[in-house]
Amino acid sequence: MIDWLASDSGLPVLREREAGGRLRVNAAAQHALGPGAAALDLARLLRSLLGDAPDRNRIQTALESARRGGSETLTTEGGVHVMLVQDSPGRAAAILSASAIELPNAGHDSGHERELTAAISHELSNALGAVAGWARLARQGERVDEALALIERSADAAWLSARQIMAAARSMSDPEGAAEPIDLSAFVDEVSHLLAPKAMGKRVRIVPDIEPGLWVVGDRGRLWSVVWNLAANAVEALPEAGSVWLRVAARDNLNEDRKVCLEVEDNGPGLDRDAQRKSFQPFFTTKETGTGLGLPAVRRAVEELGGTLDLHSIPGSGCRFVVELERATPPCTAQQPEREHRSGVYYSEPFDIRVLVVDDDLSLREMVATALQMRGATVVAVASPALALVEPGTFDLAVVDLLLPEMRGDELLRRLRQEGRVDRAALVTGTELPKDLVDGGEPDAVVRKPFELEDLYQALHLALGSEPLERAATA
Repeated sequence: MIDWLASDSGLPVLREREAGGRLRVNAAAQHALGPGAAALDLARLLRSLLGDAPDRNRIQTALESARRGGSETLTTEGGVHVMLVQDSPGRAAAILSASAIELPNAGHDSGHERELTAAISHELSNALGAVAGWARLARQGERVDEALALIERSADAAWLSARQIMAAARSMSDPEGAAEPIDLSAFVDEVSHLLAPKAMGKRVRIVPDIEPGLWVVGDRGRLWSVVWNLAANAVEALPEAGSVWLRVAARDNLNEDRKVCLEVEDNGPGLDRDAQRKSFQPFFTTKETGTGLGLPAVRRAVEELGGTLDLHSIPGSGCRFVVELERATPPCTAQQPEREHRSGVYYSEPFDIRVLVVDDDLSLREMVATALQMRGATVVAVASPALALVEPGTFDLAVVDLLLPEMRGDELLRRLRQEGRVDRAALVTGTELPKDLVDGGEPDAVVRKPFELEDLYQALHLALGSEPLERAATA
């Protein structure tokens, strides 16, 4: 069952007490729709929310499908999205995500921010609903290969949307962003390596043409949104055996403005004039599995970085995105020689180390432990700080979730270090690190949820290589 059906969900959730009967609503739904919502049946409430689109028959058909275990999303032109899923056999539940509905604690947000967050929540609802439905089929032994393929595809979509909603959340909590000097040349080189598996899967060639040592000043999360979305979008849009060029170059004009130019170009099918005009509108996509949210996120991030974004395309001749940002002087520390740092997705050398993994989430704990064991590590995985503290022996590395039930992850790290059990460590978190980390509990690397295995491997290599936290936090 989808986690958002939990009673403490941050989205409005409506659950049938019985088919055709009154509703149970969570706090977010009561806040958004008023106390009278629980007195209505789900079909009637949906008709009042959705109006004439879709019609009554469409709503009833979707409800009956959800009660039998299906999943369907109803959408209106006004921006209301309602995902219908099975709550229990014979009973449906509705998850609401709508820019028109004022969600709790959203008073400080702009309408644009609420619209973006609702849109991405809608994408997550669709992806997770598909995962839940196909997982049930696979468990019953029906169409297993097809189920696994669709689960993987839906999980990829959910991963991308979660990345975007995290970026949106950071923008809401910190509208100005944390401006810092960033080596754009190294940043783009990093992305070219991280995209390698996706590109190899489609036989797409990534061609970096990067002038070294070009720096900009801005928020790292926004810059990541720009570079990653443009590059990944190009790879995804290409047919097999296409090419993507990633270029970074200095560009000075007659007014003596010092700029850095990032270009992402592909030799794919290109876009006609109408598609170019709609490209930066939320939900518009030319890809079969696209979300239509990547390019709007790019445009907004470029504006917040004080740059410009242009799209050039001719049907049949590919697309070229051009981003210009103010060029910055490299900080003094950047002139010092750095240790060798291998920025890659697959590392050939094994993890010949002993690792302690602490996470109360069983599935995540087992996934991390298995991934590290496949790379040659000896892993001890436990569910709580209490078990970690009584586990005998010392460890080369600890991978610890920040939000544990008994104590925070940084507090556990301090205890383990005080006892001489571990030195190097990575914290796993779905948010920014808190500013009140305890002394001795600072991580050597950060793994931000949601992450792929390449993110995990990269962060742990940084932790073991004594890289500073400022660089480790990019993983």
